[in-house]
Amino acid sequence: MDSPELYAYKKENLLKAMGRAGADYVPTIVAASCSAVAWTGQKVTDIIFDKDRYAKAMSDVYAQMWADGNTFCGTLFTQNVENNLDPVQNKFGPDGVTPEHVQLPYMEADEYGELAKDPNRFVSEILLPRKYPQMFEDREYAKKVFKVMAEDKFYCFAVLFPTVSEYMAKYGIVDFLDFSINFSNPMDTIFDNLRGFKGSLIDVRRQPEKVKEACDALWEAYNVPRFRPVVEFPYSCHMTHIAPYLSPKVFKTLYWDYEKRWIDRQAAGGSRVWIMMEGSWAKVWDVFQDVQKDCCILHVDDDDISLAKREVGDYQIIEGGMPMVDILLGTSESVRDKAKRIVDDCAPGEGFLFCTDKAWIGPRDVNQNLIDCYNFVHEYSKRS
Repeated sequence: MDSPELYAYKKENLLKAMGRAGADYVPTIVAASCSAVAWTGQKVTDIIFDKDRYAKAMSDVYAQMWADGNTFCGTLFTQNVENNLDPVQNKFGPDGVTPEHVQLPYMEADEYGELAKDPNRFVSEILLPRKYPQMFEDREYAKKVFKVMAEDKFYCFAVLFPTVSEYMAKYGIVDFLDFSINFSNPMDTIFDNLRGFKGSLIDVRRQPEKVKEACDALWEAYNVPRFRPVVEFPYSCHMTHIAPYLSPKVFKTLYWDYEKRWIDRQAAGGSRVWIMMEGSWAKVWDVFQDVQKDCCILHVDDDDISLAKREVGDYQIIEGGMPMVDILLGTSESVRDKAKRIVDDCAPGEGFLFCTDKAWIGPRDVNQNLIDCYNFVHEYSKRS
């Protein structure tokens, strides 16, 4: 097949698998950061400003490895941000490939009232001056930083991502998520950007009413303005963070309400939501019975994919399966045996997308075991 025909075939099969409509084989899904660059023997930081060289390095491995769909493949920043902003939260590690995130929570425990009163004012007039005082004291520095950050975001989202997608499409790989409609749960916003890991988990126990009030305000100020007409395909997505650290009771009180609003809205418009279920969600899988059937694509992380199939896989689409630790430490034979068991357990009834449990982030993550695993799943899962 030539590239357009291969792309159309893979897309049709991907949609059939998610629709439980007789797919020819189990689709395999790419969950990458920039590790494919390391597979070519290069560093991301050395080539990122040559868009075609970077995109080629990000996609070369697919000449040897079958893959059908792409969830995320790229970077949200370049080293220009690190070189111009202090403190910086996102940067590349010393290997020039691995992205690093540093949590820098600056909100205090007694400030939920101010946050709930006006989230935008709280961030712009209280948190930002506290976190980046130089930007409010030195106008020229502020202008430089804002210019660098705006240019960097544009370059990553409007140049690098589309270029990588073009190169991957040559191998028929379909972008089935749209990160421009990436949902952030209000509790994740507090966890990621305001109170951090420790502060958030203390607050949901000591002052849950104030946290709920702030979440409602964040929903109105941050999530509602981002609503736009629902597009049937590609799908919206959500990278979850705090959820696995919440008890089922707290999850259903402070997290699920907002998640369900987003899911219901997308489902009503004829679309789906892809959810990266970071950590373990086994204690709250029952909530996905409360939304429309097959309106969610649930990426299973730390939970056992076979158990997920039995518990929720007949009602929602599940994605995942192969632990990255097995890819990194296993043999070709052990990886193949593991992949075979996963397909045997999860393929019946369809609604299953094969993927690694973790994203490909480090320099060693894209390797021969990964290539052989994906090729095996494609061949083994074909309908006879």
